[in-house]
Amino acid sequence: MKKLDFPNRITVELTNQCNVSCTFCPRQSVNMKIGFMSMELYKKIIDEASDHLPVKLVIFFRGESLLHPEFIECVKYAKDKGIGPIQYATNAFELTNDMADKLLETGIDFISFSLDTLDPEIYRKSRLCGNLDISRDNVIYLSKKCDEKRKKGLQVPTLQVSTVEIEEYMPEQGKFIEFWKKYVDIVRVYYEHDDNGKFRNVEVQRLLEEEVPERKPCRKLFTDLLVYWDGQLALCNYDWRGGLQGLNLNKMTIEEAWNSKLYEQLREAHNNGEIADDIMCQNCQHWRIDYMQNGYLGKLYTRRA
Repeated sequence: MKKLDFPNRITVELTNQCNVSCTFCPRQSVNMKIGFMSMELYKKIIDEASDHLPVKLVIFFRGESLLHPEFIECVKYAKDKGIGPIQYATNAFELTNDMADKLLETGIDFISFSLDTLDPEIYRKSRLCGNLDISRDNVIYLSKKCDEKRKKGLQVPTLQVSTVEIEEYMPEQGKFIEFWKKYVDIVRVYYEHDDNGKFRNVEVQRLLEEEVPERKPCRKLFTDLLVYWDGQLALCNYDWRGGLQGLNLNKMTIEEAWNSKLYEQLREAHNNGEIADDIMCQNCQHWRIDYMQNGYLGKLYTRRA
């Protein structure tokens, strides 16, 4: 696999602070300093990316981006620079009506809401500090606003609601899917994985290994770039611990980091199938998804008219 001259998809972690503590989230086992990306660093990233369009932007990782005090400005700045599509995921707890109205005005392209269940008690047990009633109502408000704008012929973001296939959520998963198909474009069911990119479901592991048995290079190292709030680069969106130590966008450009010796060594290891035991790539299974016939893993349901 050959790397792109410049990454065509950049994930920017505006903050790794979160307002909901999920029992199944990798952050439960990761020790990390909490912080917020400076606007100076954010604009530096967007400005350089705007010279290499088209570039997709994922504007969250490891935390709740709505907690960043300049979140709306961040989305607008990227849009004004021609970056896109812009994707974002949230637990919707902080998505007040006012924030939703402002977010729609930015022209953001895709929003995914992690809600998991229709049962407030089950939600409270697995998503500590959260409030399902508030998050649910916030998403429904945004959905109705999108419908209003759509009827006027205006562009609106694609909306997705997601759940994770874990034991607590399974009994009511069908009801969850049918409920949200009334309000959003996509309902997505993800499989649970650990903080090294390995799926916890044995059947899912077997499916992946049967469909893609031979080790192949992971696409993400050749097309995607991910930067934490402090400028440090990560291997991919499953890397919660910072596998690219020494590559920091506060001290270098994206292009310099992308073509760095460390990055090239990792790509060569993937192409040669000689991945060291001390990096998360060794036990990760997500790379197989790009080689599957469907191109994705999990269950996907589209909106009911």
